[in-house]
Amino acid sequence: MVGAGVFGLSVARELALRSWSVRVVDPRPPGTRGPSAGETRILRCAHGTDPWYAELARRATAQWRALERESGRRLLLPTGVLTLGPAADDGWERAAHGHLTRLGVPAELLTAGAAARRFPGFAPGPGSPGGTALFEPEAGVLLAREATAALAASATAHRAELIRAEATARDGGTAVVGGEPWPADLTVWAVGTALPALFPGLTTVRPVRQDCWYVRPGGPWAADGRQPAWLDRAHGCYGIPAVASHGVKVVPDVETPPGAPADPRPGEAPPALRAYLRARLPALAGAPVTHREVCSYALAADEHFVLARHPGRPGVWLVGGDSGHGFKHGPAWGAFVCDVVEGRRAAPPRFALR
Repeated sequence: MVGAGVFGLSVARELALRSWSVRVVDPRPPGTRGPSAGETRILRCAHGTDPWYAELARRATAQWRALERESGRRLLLPTGVLTLGPAADDGWERAAHGHLTRLGVPAELLTAGAAARRFPGFAPGPGSPGGTALFEPEAGVLLAREATAALAASATAHRAELIRAEATARDGGTAVVGGEPWPADLTVWAVGTALPALFPGLTTVRPVRQDCWYVRPGGPWAADGRQPAWLDRAHGCYGIPAVASHGVKVVPDVETPPGAPADPRPGEAPPALRAYLRARLPALAGAPVTHREVCSYALAADEHFVLARHPGRPGVWLVGGDSGHGFKHGPAWGAFVCDVVEGRRAAPPRFALR
């Protein structure tokens, strides 16, 4: 296994549970760079019209809770998750609600106005005064560092070996570590944003960066656990209440331009972020910025994951394309990947190399 992010660790742990002898190679400690870095991730089951990811997230939620019990670490904070739809209702929330109901996942449809009354940290906003909202009361926030640490500890407890080293690909995917090839029955590359560079010409997945801003909580956003995490489809933004060390996390869902500085020092929020806070989170309109961090992930154009055999090497598999929504699926996706690489099921066409 090359890569010790959430995808790599989830696959490695599951293979170890299935009695494989597993070595995980990564030059950095688990979860410290790339798509698995940072303090928090949203854990929700709603995925619009696509029931497959909703079911995967449902299974992952149960598995994260089981890992909590196994590890003795707190991994999941049940803040609830509120999805706010656009004024021109496109059916996303209603479709998601239908799928969640069939899966037995608690969810509630609300008008934007009703959502703002129930959760006073939010205003309906000029972009969605008549939109539909979806609230998942049992969804919440994953503590990402704790989650990756728990996956790593569980993998090693089941005899997987974590090795701090750089791996390169040779001859169609053989892992080369310290100048020596490491032959294996299976080699799985789950290297996040490095996948297209290591396997040029095989995938159009590309690395993307986003700025994550933290502002000082106040008013209804004081750290009392009463405001949910949210996905604002009307304004292209998402966020997490003040459950971690830096305050309320607010992330405009836009790419940071290539070449922009990655220095995560705090600074004044850009005008577009201030405008969003005024429109949707008015109690935070003037809140000072306490921290900025850069989130990176591997984006596929269709936002589906990648799970495919290397075209020239039947024992080599490429896994990635988290597309900004992969972390929450970790352990369930790991089990699914293992089923595929062991030949228990076929890889769905949506995950093919592209």
